[in-house]
This record gives sequence, structure tokens and C-alpha cells, in this order.
Amino acid sequence: MPALSRTGGLFLWVPHVLVAVPFFLTGAAYALLVPAVAAVTFLIGHQGRRLTRCDDRGGIRGPVLAVLVAGTLLLELGLLLAVRLVVVPKPQVSFAKSLTAESLGAAWSVLLQPLLGLLAVIVLLRWAPRWVPPRHPPRQHPDRATHALRPPMSRGPKTASEAWSFSGLSTSAAKGAMPASRRRRRLAQHPALIMAVVAVPFLLPLLAGGGAALKFGPVATPEYGKVLLCGALAVLVARDSYRFRDVHLLRALRQIRQASGGMLRRPALVASYRTSRFLLLPVALFGVVAIASGLRHDFGTIVPAALVTMGVTWCATRHNLDSDRIGDEPAAPGVRLVVAYRLFIGVAVLLIGGAVTLFATDYVGERGRVWSDPWRFRWSSACAVVPATPELRAAVPANRVPCLRSLAADAESEESQVAQAISATADGGLWGRGLRDRVSGAVAAGPTDFVLAVVWNKLGGFVVIGVGLLVMVLAAGLVRAAEHSERLRLFAAGLGAMIVGQYLFVLATTANAIPHTGIPAPLLSRGGQSTLALLIGIAVVLAGARRSEPAVPAPRRVVSTTMLVGSLAGIVTVLTLVPYAAPGLGGLTGPRIYRQDRPLCPPRPAERSAMVTQPPDPKVCSTDRIALARTRIAVTFPGGGRLALDRTTGEWEPEHPEALSGLAGADLAGLTNVPGGPTGLIERTYPDLIGYSAGARLSRRLLPPERDRVDGGLALTLDPGLQHVLAGTVSGPEPAAVVVLDPADGRVLASAGGPGSGKPPKVNRRQAERFGREHRHYVRPGPDGRVDDSAADPACVRRSRDGAGQRECWRWSYTVPEPAGSDRALGQAYPFDGAADLVLRAAEAEGRDPGEQAELLGLGVGDCGGPDRWTVPRLAGSVASCLPDPPGRDGSRGTPLAFAVIAGAVAADGRAVHPGLVDGVTHPATGGTEAVPDRPAVTAFSPGTAERLRASFQPGDGLRRYTTEAGNCHWTAGYAESGTVAFAVVVETPDRAAADARTRRTLAALSTWIGGR
Repeated sequence: MPALSRTGGLFLWVPHVLVAVPFFLTGAAYALLVPAVAAVTFLIGHQGRRLTRCDDRGGIRGPVLAVLVAGTLLLELGLLLAVRLVVVPKPQVSFAKSLTAESLGAAWSVLLQPLLGLLAVIVLLRWAPRWVPPRHPPRQHPDRATHALRPPMSRGPKTASEAWSFSGLSTSAAKGAMPASRRRRRLAQHPALIMAVVAVPFLLPLLAGGGAALKFGPVATPEYGKVLLCGALAVLVARDSYRFRDVHLLRALRQIRQASGGMLRRPALVASYRTSRFLLLPVALFGVVAIASGLRHDFGTIVPAALVTMGVTWCATRHNLDSDRIGDEPAAPGVRLVVAYRLFIGVAVLLIGGAVTLFATDYVGERGRVWSDPWRFRWSSACAVVPATPELRAAVPANRVPCLRSLAADAESEESQVAQAISATADGGLWGRGLRDRVSGAVAAGPTDFVLAVVWNKLGGFVVIGVGLLVMVLAAGLVRAAEHSERLRLFAAGLGAMIVGQYLFVLATTANAIPHTGIPAPLLSRGGQSTLALLIGIAVVLAGARRSEPAVPAPRRVVSTTMLVGSLAGIVTVLTLVPYAAPGLGGLTGPRIYRQDRPLCPPRPAERSAMVTQPPDPKVCSTDRIALARTRIAVTFPGGGRLALDRTTGEWEPEHPEALSGLAGADLAGLTNVPGGPTGLIERTYPDLIGYSAGARLSRRLLPPERDRVDGGLALTLDPGLQHVLAGTVSGPEPAAVVVLDPADGRVLASAGGPGSGKPPKVNRRQAERFGREHRHYVRPGPDGRVDDSAADPACVRRSRDGAGQRECWRWSYTVPEPAGSDRALGQAYPFDGAADLVLRAAEAEGRDPGEQAELLGLGVGDCGGPDRWTVPRLAGSVASCLPDPPGRDGSRGTPLAFAVIAGAVAADGRAVHPGLVDGVTHPATGGTEAVPDRPAVTAFSPGTAERLRASFQPGDGLRRYTTEAGNCHWTAGYAESGTVAFAVVVETPDRAAADARTRRTLAALSTWIGGR
């Protein structure tokens, strides 16, 4: 290796810069923290390099450098992910707003705690007296003079006869007094004492938090217990490491029985224990950890403990088989290694099965049900607004209303975590969506259990493979760096096996290849103490790796790199090609693959009866709401401008603003959905289009993401400049609305109303916390149907194998009240006396029945509920305009749109048009655009009648106006003298002066627009 890579630090700071640059270039609020994180991790690597230098020139060995580079890179990536996901989870906010009490507390736990702890450990290891393992002189093989030097790990008998003779039955062994120092050393290494010490950190949480506790006070003791288990196993296995080879244990036990004359005699028992303790002690130690974890109902520590046990014993077996080779004898093949390891594998499988049986509770049953088919669960649950007592209404936070939450619906929502993780990976594809992307939303448990899903979604599948390779380099470097010491090598092998195993385990759970168990990804998941525990283990290995030359030949790799890389690439490939799959083993139905173009499953309605319905059928519909969020829907306007729906906020964001003349999503309030306001007419009219999910298509998973891609949408007739100006003029404290259309073809040029509902205020934090403490239990309703959740109900269990009984359990919560009102221009009818007068006068002039004349102008007679049938297309949520039956002035009601149609007919010599708001529809399923068919205009009255009616319209500023009042509604309708537009303005207020002022502002803006057209 070049001297620069060993001493100059180039291999340390260059990779750190490359990892930090993408986070810094996002320009988000957390970008200011990126240089600090990169600098601190580089400083840690630099201190580690000084700690592990092996000569006066500061050079370090290659494996040590590999550990430093891979470890610090993984640490830096994990810390940057914690900054992005935990400290500053909203990249769009400013840096000042991101510095809240919650973010500072998160920064302490996920950033400062592991960094300061690691720096303290490094300083301690550097300045404290260090014990350097002595060199063992090379020992000649007793039988083969030409055999290669055998390492200390290989000392001991090889055959079964040697095993029982070596274990204590031989009578020729010299016996003498044991020195006191040796007795103390043997006492410290006594198996019972070691097991007791290892069990302590796993049992301590029971004293603090009950059955499911993970911490003892502020300390997550099980995380440090994993590293302690690794060291304990290294001590126990090193004592009998020579036995980890192809030894027939049963044959050795039979020979002991024959030599002693019976197995129940003390010499036979002692010999049997010494012969089999190489197997019994590691298995017993793992059993202690499994039982302690079982008492805490924590399956997340059993798997790492099993990985450590397998790694230490596998390393011992592999090293012995390699050292048994003579000369150029080929290395031990995989089959021989498995055969030599078969006994330990069999016992380990039985113990793991027993540990799983210990966890055969509702928790495991629920995880198995989710693993069988994760696509059966809805992602969100609603809250049903129901009548509540005055005391409860007074207890909810301000600007909120009480509602009931269902345990069945909430449990189903929590069980969708795996589906959300798979959907996030499918959405990210091979190339990722970028660190600033917010479309996928916050993946459940993204900073912890499913951090790899977040990495995949933001950075892509290739980065997941690259991170996996770094993990493997770290594990291999740990074993190579510790090659000079038997115990240190075993400790490094166990630590490396836990790191690699946990990464592959988390990746497999992300792909739903195995059930989700809550195990974090090493050095990547949020968890300052788990990261610190791993870093302490790595520092211990590096501190013991200061020897410049190994005392024994370098061991061969512990496991096949090809197998690990193949597993990593295989998981990424399968999940990229087939994201919508389910093992289907829980119901014995076999694996299933669902179509990616399924329609979206409808969400639960916020009704009490709908909250307890059965989960959807994944064959019929998809629960992937990330694919829905990624399906881009836009409304386009003449001139090329458009507004795209941002599903994360529910707002319509402008694109190509130069063609929109300042138009924003708020200018379409009522027509489209605005946060805090009622559902827009467009969403009501085209629910299948707005709510369509294009699915995670294979082409999008394989290719880099497209910019400004639109899957479907609507082409609106609105003029963006006019809509923006009029939306500003009608806004105010009094309700008002304006509609402008083209009397020649009926195209609606503007439709605006005000005031809007606005976003609901944020909930009071203290009130919310108090309400949550008082109403945190799910209970069954009492005999009178009331829900009293002040005390827990033992029948309402959160973890359930089949969800039985959860549908009867409820608790109180709160939600935002349903916004009142509708679109003021098309969805609200006002007193209509002036327009009715024009209709009656036209009917009298034409000699028609007033009802017939009203229908020719798009008005109904009598009860005219429902949407306006005159528009093209019919807009759901709009209201019809009508005259009373029999027709007359009093009791008539109508919309500004209907009045504008009447004014347009007067301007066009009696020709009434069908108004239209939508020109075309682009379907996201096919990408094809379908034009909305026109309806022919209707001759409502003759030109002569139109001329007589025009006499009622007063000229001014290029407009002819017809002004009337009906109650508190002040109307002004008319048309441009050029005949290009017709309009209607209504202001609802008892203050006539205020109404006139609003009307003048609106008509002045309209006149200016007409003049500049």
C-alpha cells in the first residue's frame, strides 16, 4: 500500500468529503450541520489512526486502515441521516426555525452522545496503560516436521482418543500447587461468573420499566451487553478453540464411558464436561441472553446474540480447518466447513427455535401475519367525530373537536410499516429521489428499523449496495486487524458477524424476505447508544491491533465474500423487479405477486361504522400511497402554465410561473382543494383522476427520475392572470364571488370567491399532551354506549394474532373540524331577484311560459337541488339556479355563474351558452388526452328582446352593468361593450358602501385586463 494511504490521511478525508457533498448541496436547513458532522467524523478517524499506528513514522497496517475508512464513513452517513430525518426532518424550513427544543434534544441523543462517548473511549485507550499480547513462539507440529507453523489457536488434541486423554482421564498428568495469580485468573474466567456478568445488562431494564423495557434509566444496557457478550464468547471459545474442527463428540463420549466404566462417575462427568464444554458453554451463554431477552419481550437482542455466537464459533472452526492443511493442500471447501460445524449448527437451530417459541405470543403472531402479506393493511386510520359530553368538549385543545379512534383501525395502520418500507424502496428505484424529496413522506420507523428503506428511497439501490460493501469491508478488516491475537480475533469475528448480519437482516426485513423484528441497521439507524456500543467494540479491536507484524500466519477469510455480495445484490435486484409480492406462508397460500397498476384502495371514511370494516383485498386494490403521491396530477392553463398537486401538503404548486402571471394555488380556492378549506369542485368531479395511482412502474425503478413529469391532469379554461387578479379583489371580510366567461363559446375565464377558510391554527402543545395523558387507553363502551377511557381495559390488547376483540375497543382523541362552506362562485346560491326579473321580462317579450324561458337560460323551476346541469361537464359540488314554482322574483336563488350566462345571452342577441371549466382530461393510466365535448348554444330569446334588455345595462369603463339587490346580496352583472366577456359579481353584506367598494375594485381590475388583452 502506498505510504500516502498509510500515513497522509488521504484515504480518510477524501471519502468523507464525497459523502458530505450531496447533503450539503441540497441547500436545506440542515446543510449548515453537514460540515460539522464531516469534520467530527474525520477527527475521529484521525485520532483512530494515531491510536493504531504501528511504527515511528505513523504508518498503519492495511486492515486497520480499512476499518478506519469504512467505519468512519458508515458513522458519517448514519449521523447525516439522523440530521436529515430526526434533527431537521423538514428540509424546507429555515435553519432558525429548525432549532427547536425537540431538535436540540434529538441532536444530543443521536449526534453528541455517540461522538463524545467515542472520543472519551479513544482518549482512554490512548493514554491508559495498554496490555500488548505476548508473542507465542512458533511450535513445531508433533507429527509432521514439514507442516507449516501452527498458531496458538490450534493447540490441543485432534483425535477422539486425544480428546478424552487430554480432558483429564489420563493418570500421568502431574499435579502441583497452583499459583495464586493463576487461581485469580481462572476464577475471573469461570463460566458461571462470565454468564452472570453477561446477563446483568440484559436484565437491568426489568428493574426500571417492566416487561417491555429497553433501558435502565437513561442507559440502553442491552446495547452494551451485546459487545460484552462478544468478549465473553471470545474468552470461552479461546480456551477450547482447538476442539472446533471435525470432531465426533458422541464417539468421544462413548470412549470416555468405556475408559471410566460408567458415565455417572465423577471422573467421567468431569471428562465429559471438558470434552463437550466447547459446545456447551457458548450455547449456554446464548441461552442466558435469549432467556433474559425473552423476559423483556425483546426479540431484537436475540438475533444479534445469535449472530455473535455463530461468528465466534464459525471463525474458530474455519481457522482450525485452514491451519490443518499441509503444504500446498487445497483449502477446506465449504462442505467440509459445514460438516465440521454441523454439531454447533444443529444445537444453535434448536436453541433459536426454543427462543422463538418463548416469544410465541401475540407479538410474534402479529409479525408473522404482517410478513405473510403486508399489502392487506391500510396506511392511515381516521377519527370519527361523534357527539361528546360538554366536559370532554372543553378538555380537547382549542380549535379541535373530540372524536373516537378505533383500536382495530389504529392497529391496522401500524401493521402497514413493512408495506410502507417496500413502497419507499420501489419509489426510490436504483437511482433514488434525492435528499430534498418529500413526496414519499415520512416512512414509518424510517430513522430506526427501516433506515435502509429511507436510504434506498433518497439515494437509490446502488447506494444500498455500496453501503453493504462498506459494512463487509469493515467486518473483514476487523478480523484481519486482529490476526495476531487469538481472543482478539474471535472478538473481532463476533463483532463483524453482528455488524454484517444485522445489515443483511435489516435489508431482508425491508424486502419482507423475513419477518420484521425491530433490529436496527448498524451505525446507520437512529440510536446514539447502539452506535456508541458498536464504536466501542471497534475501538477495542483497533487498540489491540498496534502490532506491525502478526505473530501467526494471516487467516483466510471467515466466510465467502461472493456469497455475501451475491445475497446483497440479489435482495436489491428482486425488490427492484418485483416490489409488490407477499410470501403468503401464514395462510399456506404460497407466494403471490400483485399487479402494479391496481387501483388505489379507498381510505377509511371518518365514520364509526367504517372504522371496523375488514382490511382490503390486495388482489383488487393497492395500499401503496407513496405510488399515489408520486403520480403527478396537474391543472394546465392557456399559455402553458400549470399547477401540480403536492400530495404531501395537499396544495397545488405553480410550475412555469412565468406563464402563470402570479397565479398560486390559493387563487383557486373552492375550485381546487386548499389546506383548511372544503374539498374543491375539481376533486369532487374527477375523484378517479385526482386519486389515481400509476403504481411503481418498472421503467421508473430502473431509470433516473424524470424532472417535471406529469402523469395526468386537466386542461382548464381559466385565464391565469385574470384569475389571480380577481381572486385578490374579491378577498375580504365579507363573502363575495365573481365569474367571468366568454359569451361566444362559454369558456369560464375566471371564477373566484372569498374569504377562504385558511389553514387551521396549530394545536396547543400543552393542551394536547394533557389530553393524551388522560385518554390513552382503549376500552369497550359501557352498557349505555359511552366510552370511558380513564382506565385500561384488559380485553383491549394492542398485540393480537388475528385482531380478535379489537373492533370493540375505542378511545377519545381530537381532530380538525370539518371545514364549512363551498365554492362561493359555483357551489353557493344567493337570492336572485334581479336575474329572475330579466328572465320574466324576456318570457313576457317572447310570449313564453316563464318556466320554459328559465330552462332555456339554464335555470330550474321549483325544487332544483343537486349540481348545475347546465355546465359542461357537470361539476360535482356545484349548485343549480332556480326560480320558484310558479316562477316569480321572490324566492329565486342562483349563482354568479348563472347570472353571467344570462348577461352573456343579452350581449349575444339571445344566444345562451353552456359554460365550461374543463377543456380536456389527460388520463394517467394511458397518458392520452380526451377533449371535453361541447354542448351547442341555445337561442333563448330573439335579438329584439335582447336589445330591449340591454337598455337596463348602464355603460361605464367599457362595461355595461346591471345592478340589483336582494336582501344583503349586492349584484352587478354585465358584459364588455366589445362583447368579448360577460361577468357577474355578488357581495353579501348589509354594508352597501363596502359592497360597492369591493365591486368597483373588481370591475376596475376586469376593465384593465380587457384593455390589455
